[in-house]
Amino acid sequence: MSVTICEDGTVRRPAGPWTPAVHALLRHFEDAGFDGAARALGVDAEGREVLTYIEGDVPGVDGAPPGDDVVFAVGELVRAMHEAQAGFEPPADSAWQVLPGAVPGDEVICHNDVLGHNFIVRDGRPVALIDWELAAPGPRLTDVAAAAMWWAPLRSDAAARRYGLPIDRRIERLRLLADGYDLEADERRVLIDAVLRLLGAWHEAYRVLGAVERHEPWAQRWDDGQGDRILAGVTWIEQHREELDRWLS
Repeated sequence: MSVTICEDGTVRRPAGPWTPAVHALLRHFEDAGFDGAARALGVDAEGREVLTYIEGDVPGVDGAPPGDDVVFAVGELVRAMHEAQAGFEPPADSAWQVLPGAVPGDEVICHNDVLGHNFIVRDGRPVALIDWELAAPGPRLTDVAAAAMWWAPLRSDAAARRYGLPIDRRIERLRLLADGYDLEADERRVLIDAVLRLLGAWHEAYRVLGAVERHEPWAQRWDDGQGDRILAGVTWIEQHREELDRWLS
């Protein structure tokens, strides 16, 4: 996806059928005083969406902040994003980008991609989420599960090391994330189930859009082994399931 950062302090990206719904959500965030997302400024003459630029580092690109306290702050930010949606009424003709196999639900509008490359960090603290094109209705735990996979990290040692994520403190970081989000006890008990559902949803999206329909960039990522990497993540979770459930009890 072509993204242009302009001298006027805006970001311009290709718009899609989902853009009006996403912009309605971003405008609601602005009205609600939630600063953890860019402001929607409309669509330019070239048909690109126009957003404000948020200064900071991107963990998936610039390396993950080393401290465990950042994981608590991730949970706080995701919770604040969900809570800031109170009173939001999507436009009647909303056309969210719902991927094949998406986890069903309409509890909140999930960001649906709360991985490291979609956070902005300043002074070691996550301050905003970017890239909202996959936002769509879903269960709260879908976003929490995605955050846990990247930040705890609930993934293999090799996958964690690619982003400089620690592998010796998963229990502490998983609990910090859950505490930051203020997960209830019954939600903690089913968080790992939510992780497995999300991995299954991601695999189905890549299978349909990448392997079958051959959309880019899905096709290239599928050919590069993304489907196999997702299944490896499922295997890792299943191998550590008993231990993970005990950590969250």
